[in-house]
Amino acid sequence: MGIKYREDADLDFLQYCAEDDLQVLARYMTHDKDGGQRTTSELLEDKEFKRYAGKSDQYKTFWKLIAGELQHFGGDTLVNLFRGTGVVYKEILSDVCEKLKVKFEKNDSAYEIENKLLGKVITDSWENMSDEQKKELLKGVGLDSKLTGSSALLALQTVLKLGGAASYNVSTIVASSIAATFAGRTLAVVAGGGAARSLAILTGPIGIAITTLLTIPAISGAAYRVTIPLVCQIAYMRRAYAEQDRF
Repeated sequence: MGIKYREDADLDFLQYCAEDDLQVLARYMTHDKDGGQRTTSELLEDKEFKRYAGKSDQYKTFWKLIAGELQHFGGDTLVNLFRGTGVVYKEILSDVCEKLKVKFEKNDSAYEIENKLLGKVITDSWENMSDEQKKELLKGVGLDSKLTGSSALLALQTVLKLGGAASYNVSTIVASSIAATFAGRTLAVVAGGGAARSLAILTGPIGIAITTLLTIPAISGAAYRVTIPLVCQIAYMRRAYAEQDRF
């Protein structure tokens, strides 16, 4: 059928993202957790994409193919077959959030909905964290590490809603933890001090939280094992792009 990218304002920024980040994004769609190639992926079979194999800008060059494959993963296969394109990113993101019971408003931007999703991941991870890990997370996003319990979680949710550097740091920690768990690698991030120090110590509890979510019967299907890591990666990449654009 071939991959067709449906113009999408929430994905156009991908053309400016780092090669390594795009490669992680693509890997969720092309390979499973154990490194096996997915039979449903068309990206690795694309002739032009294969011709660029090994080049330093392979993924940046074909960002539309990556985005198009993502849109197809988020839509119904039979519907995609007839219309030739997938669904827009916000529809995929909203579907993931509905499955995970993340509350959001229909008029929320993709950025705002992603923040609420990140808040869900952090909240679910919190109970798996030791006191040391909780303190490390709070420091990583610029909060007082002496905060505890519901006060700490409320503070985390608040800084996420504010966006900016705190939201970027949280997305970095979450996305890198998921990449280490499901893509067999860590992100090549250049995070602000706190987040960079937090990556190693928080990979475990966040990875456990995501793995637990994926075992819930309502979201344990193959599509959600791909789309949940995908939207967390997109959330991180959007914030990395925004932070880069500030300087």
